[in-house]
Amino acid sequence: MKKIAALGLALILPALAFGTTGYDVASKSYNVETGKTAFFNATLTLKTKKGATRVREISLRKKDFGDSKKTLITFSAPKDVEGVAYLSFDYNGKSASSKESESWLYMPAMKKVRRINGSSRQDDFMGSDFTYEDIGDRGLDKDDFNLLAEESAEGVDCYKVECLSKNKDEKVPRRVIWFRKDNYLLQKAEFYDQRGDLQRVLVCSDIKQVNGIWTIQKMVMTNVQTEHSSVMELKAVQYNQDLPDNIFTVSYIERGTAR
Repeated sequence: MKKIAALGLALILPALAFGTTGYDVASKSYNVETGKTAFFNATLTLKTKKGATRVREISLRKKDFGDSKKTLITFSAPKDVEGVAYLSFDYNGKSASSKESESWLYMPAMKKVRRINGSSRQDDFMGSDFTYEDIGDRGLDKDDFNLLAEESAEGVDCYKVECLSKNKDEKVPRRVIWFRKDNYLLQKAEFYDQRGDLQRVLVCSDIKQVNGIWTIQKMVMTNVQTEHSSVMELKAVQYNQDLPDNIFTVSYIERGTAR
């Protein structure tokens, strides 16, 4: 476990005096307004240790169905990933009784849908440094939260919160997240592996309001162990536009026409 220096304790005390806890901060972040629907295009740039890059073009659509949030991600370029589609259902994660997330990946070369579940959700997403779980909705019931400090990250005042998985067998049992104080979005995150070693670091930037909704428009995930990184940059972000329900179905992506 990370030891907290005396200075760290001094920073925590003022927050605790007002009753703020790690769960409070995480809950506020979980409940940040994201709109009834969301749509955006993005570039996903993968960079190797030697500096070689690959750029992928994707589109993401998300819709809130009340008891679940459904996400559809499609790849349009380059040719080797064109037509790939990923569908995920994240159920209300505020209670321990909530259903486990479900997700499916359609690969055009195989012309079939593969279900992603269990520990596979912590595997790399399409060769990137993001996992399937990173691009979904983890919810609040899977972790215990500890407020470590109030400190700056990337020049922004944040709450530093430790998230410890209740399932100790997870590939990433510990995360440390810096939540912005002004809007509770993620500013930075560290991911630790089973050995307790730092594995990945996420840095968010270009955070601004779009249609009145705070939006992270650039995310850089770096695997410090392999020195590989992935950069997600959003463009053409739209909220609360009409999105048909039927595109968020397994039958839709297995037709192979999702774009």
